Amino acid sequence: MQKQKKQMIVLVILLILLILAYIGVHFYSKKQEEKENAKEEAEKIQVTDLEVSDITQFSYVLDGTTLSFTKNGTEWTYDGDQSVDIDESALETLLNKASAITASDEVTEYDDLADFGLDDPANTVTLKTDSGLTTIYIGQNEITNEYYLKTGDSDTIYVVDSAPATGFDKSVEDLTAKADDTETEAEEPSEAVDETETATVVPNETEAVVTEETK
Repeated sequence: MQKQKKQMIVLVILLILLILAYIGVHFYSKKQEEKENAKEEAEKIQVTDLEVSDITQFSYVLDGTTLSFTKNGTEWTYDGDQSVDIDESALETLLNKASAITASDEVTEYDDLADFGLDDPANTVTLKTDSGLTTIYIGQNEITNEYYLKTGDSDTIYVVDSAPATGFDKSVEDLTAKADDTETEAEEPSEAVDETETATVVPNETEAVVTEETK
């Protein structure tokens, strides 16, 4: 009996040690992951760093056409047709992509812009604030499939992922506010036909009781 108690105590202690070891490994892995993420963030290179609220003009190229937008007060308008009702949320998504671009690497020494697809950029994005104009040229190396950015005020070329490079693909229709589909349709008045059935009153025919005269 005493031996069984000792064995039970040993098993409980081993179980507790295993649980503590698991918790320790879990927290260690989490800490390492946080360190790696922090390191990656620290190594990122800031290409653009603008406040979206400060941007007053914005443009990009889509299928060879430059789409340009201007902020009037608090509302955005499409320069090509100011009657278009712009979806502010959809446009702000694009502005967020352009205003805070980060790069994983940079190239300061190179011979030819064509090596980065920047001799004839796939897209040109402009952001205007009261402080000035920021121009972003986007290119791609067809062999390595890597994406590159270059700003108009610097010779440095930045290596970026596909998100900021290919994110400017919204047409004017995509940025137009959609009409509410849940418009209350005018209900057609149901023709309440009061068919007041004229109750035909049939008079009770009093059966003529033929009374035989008692002879």
